[in-house]
Amino acid sequence: MPATTVKSARKNLKDLIREVNGDTVAVEIVGDEGNAVLISLARYTALREATFLLRSPELMDSLRREAARSLLEVPAEDEPAAAPRTKTENTKNAKNARKRKKSSRKKRRRR
Repeated sequence: MPATTVKSARKNLKDLIREVNGDTVAVEIVGDEGNAVLISLARYTALREATFLLRSPELMDSLRREAARSLLEVPAEDEPAAAPRTKTENTKNAKNARKRKKSSRKKRRRR
């Protein structure tokens, strides 16, 4: 997190506001009487909402259950992942599917 002094922050307040809103960064302001952090209103609102939600015991239980469930659903590292299909394979599969569809139409017409 970038830091600046109170004196510098006073001189460059417009630029700092633009920076925290544009880059979603926080700027620490260091002073003799303590430090402060300048963040955008959107980030501040998100932090307040998250804090409020995380204070709810029911929500925390729900989040823990979901986290545990998602950890169980993760495939083991030993299992090889399916290789992504290439463009050629996808094209061949699409052509084969069209051929099957045409042949089933012909069979229906013969009946």
